[in-house]
Amino acid sequence: MRVIDFRARPNTEQYMGMYPDPRPWSRFFDCARPEPVSLEAFIKALDGVGVSQAVFTGRQTPVNTLSNDYVHECVQAYPDRLFGFAGIDPTKGEAAVREIERTVTELGMKGISIDPHSSKRAPDDDIWHPLYDKCTELGVPVIVTMGPIVGKWAPPISIDNVAEQFPKLTIVCSHGVWPQVTELIALAYKYENVYLESSIYEFLPGAQPIFDAANTILQDKVIYASGFPFRPLADLQRFLEYPFAPEVVDKLVYGNAAGVLGIE
Repeated sequence: MRVIDFRARPNTEQYMGMYPDPRPWSRFFDCARPEPVSLEAFIKALDGVGVSQAVFTGRQTPVNTLSNDYVHECVQAYPDRLFGFAGIDPTKGEAAVREIERTVTELGMKGISIDPHSSKRAPDDDIWHPLYDKCTELGVPVIVTMGPIVGKWAPPISIDNVAEQFPKLTIVCSHGVWPQVTELIALAYKYENVYLESSIYEFLPGAQPIFDAANTILQDKVIYASGFPFRPLADLQRFLEYPFAPEVVDKLVYGNAAGVLGIE
């Protein structure tokens, strides 16, 4: 089985250095903070759980910063295993737009990843519009960090506004199911350009409808991801325990992601 884990960041010293405090793991993610390892060891961990390829999202915010060049270095080391998405900080203004251009056209990034809560700007705030325009121009998707920790800074209504205003922009709602599960299912059902990636919170009480939707009306719109290092890579096996129809499984763990990434 081919599997793309659509959000799995290598737990290297460079990435884990952004999160030195282990307490949020036990409080929010119900797992231990993984120890830093080499990039090679991370790739072996992917092998161990049956993941063929992973999406490495960068992070550029006023709070946490990981060099997009480092993401690129990792992808270059394992080009058949990793896809890179550039972290973009909207508060950088025109420099943020130039960074999208640089990372996509020069470094080969597959898209951008944004974190509305860190900049305290909801996804439909005007500050993001130049970024969306550039992504639309380049034909690359944007991954939006959502979920309960992001809270008010990325409500479903803000994605509704963005999807309507930028119909040619592919939007992936990351961690975007719980707690507003049915609202986000409705968004992905309504808009052709909205996808759901339900990592981290998909097993919490009240998240069950995402599995039902993935098995039926959203079988072409739900993308599997673990959310590692905030959840174990082995969550893949737990995800596959749901009785999906046989013809749906490949879409959820590979085909839908491949479509967003623009690969075969």
